[in-house]
Amino acid sequence: MVETARISLQAPPALTAAFGEAFGIPLPEALLTARSGMARAALRLGPDEWLLLAEDAPARVLIAALEAARAGAAASIVDVSDRQVALDIEGPEALDLLAEGCPLDLAAMPEGGCTRTLFGKAEVILWRRAEDWFRLEVARSFAPYVRALLAEAAGDQDRDGG
Repeated sequence: MVETARISLQAPPALTAAFGEAFGIPLPEALLTARSGMARAALRLGPDEWLLLAEDAPARVLIAALEAARAGAAASIVDVSDRQVALDIEGPEALDLLAEGCPLDLAAMPEGGCTRTLFGKAEVILWRRAEDWFRLEVARSFAPYVRALLAEAAGDQDRDGG
């Protein structure tokens, strides 16, 4: 089993196609959107920033392919696999649960949307994978805090009949 590889990519948008080909899926061109296929995903978090996720290859292999695609152009390709963990929130109560700690109107976020935001006091990357399926990418050091907030919110929903 391969752990999820996470690569922070910062590059000029002109290199989007080359990096997408090297990564194995086209990188999204629209800001704050994600594209996924099979065991890989690319989240566009800024004008020149993507978070690349892969469950089928180690980061070192992906970085080598991205470095080759860079062809000497200015870009930052950094393995952040050990920095973050993913927490999936799924089910019909996912929106209500996340609303307990997130200031965004998540009902307005389209499927395939992604953004940086806060959950409680922790910075997270939030990706809406489907109508009732969200993924939080959170720093490992904040994961226990975020899990505790989610558990508390779930308890509040149970008491409120939600």
